[in-house]
Amino acid sequence: MTALEKLPLGITAGFDKQDHLQVIDALRGYAILLVIAVHSVGYVSELVWPVKRLLSLGFYGVQLFFIASAVTLLMSWHRSTGPFGERCAKFLIRRFFRIAPFYYSAILIYWFAYNVAPGEFSFELLFASLFFYNAWSPYWIPTVPGWTPVPGGWSIGVEFCFYFIFPLLALLVTNLRRSLVFFGISLLVLIACSHYGQVLYPEIAQEARANFLYFWPPNHLIIFSLGFLLYHLIKHPGISQRIVDSQITGNQASAAMLLTFLVISFYGVRKFFDVTSGLPPTHLLLSMCFVPWALVLILKPTGYAINSAITGLGKVSFSAYILHFAVLGYSNTFLHSIWPFAKEGVASIAYEISFLLITVVVTRLLAEFTYRLIEQPFVHFGKRMISSWY
Repeated sequence: MTALEKLPLGITAGFDKQDHLQVIDALRGYAILLVIAVHSVGYVSELVWPVKRLLSLGFYGVQLFFIASAVTLLMSWHRSTGPFGERCAKFLIRRFFRIAPFYYSAILIYWFAYNVAPGEFSFELLFASLFFYNAWSPYWIPTVPGWTPVPGGWSIGVEFCFYFIFPLLALLVTNLRRSLVFFGISLLVLIACSHYGQVLYPEIAQEARANFLYFWPPNHLIIFSLGFLLYHLIKHPGISQRIVDSQITGNQASAAMLLTFLVISFYGVRKFFDVTSGLPPTHLLLSMCFVPWALVLILKPTGYAINSAITGLGKVSFSAYILHFAVLGYSNTFLHSIWPFAKEGVASIAYEISFLLITVVVTRLLAEFTYRLIEQPFVHFGKRMISSWY
């Protein structure tokens, strides 16, 4: 029996049969840690630059979410049976009841948590968020001043845009070669939109336009294509077997990923493809590094990187993503009121670490509550609806 066959259910043959992978939860756990880390920086104004520069890469935890999402969606799609139209309907129902109920609830949560003035309310913004097309305009995402129904809601909009085209992609991108073609096409889309997007919305400031070009869906199609690539690398018997038989371990891959973070932190935050210089955006570079790291962890699910703390956080990562914006604000207010030391220079590192620990722990506890109270009941409701209709 080969090392590959000793893995649970066999990675290539049985990968799709697995309803749940702890490794995917671990990836999501790291993704939400990155997101919390980058958003914490804004609360520690005197944080020393080397730490701030490194934590700024937490900006790309969202891309790790997208990659993990693409893999799990493909696993679910290939477990599904029936005609294409029926599979599409089942897929969209599952995704709607997985995301929408708590996302909609968060609009009310943040209306009161942020004490939004009634005059800031906008039906246009509300509808854009409710129907998940909010990432297509700088006026519906946090690029220009105004009400934001759900902080971070741009990524939910991008994800749902991907859901709408996912069944067709799953039908067409069926092997490793086709996933490479998908990546190539997505790269052309990224370059074209980075170039031609510069003339969009000339009335807004350059920085706001750069933010929009980062947020909008065409800039992230390539990240989902990397998720397809990761899935088909896992499913490829030759490649997966060579990795399983190799000397590399999950710990080594994780150490290499940490080193990569350090190196790319010097590259800086580049939000879209610079056509004149040929420099790729940072989210693409880092996401391309996420793929081999995730591949090794999935094929060799052992080591320090996969532990109960990180998988538990990953399990409730959607709730954590929605809630952490509010938790950051309240945690900072609390810590600021009791902090007995300075918050400048080297002392700022201690404050940042304490701030992150409090935020992560509180977010984890609250997310467990909303996961059980809101997320899971609606997921089961969606499943019952599918069972009754199909």
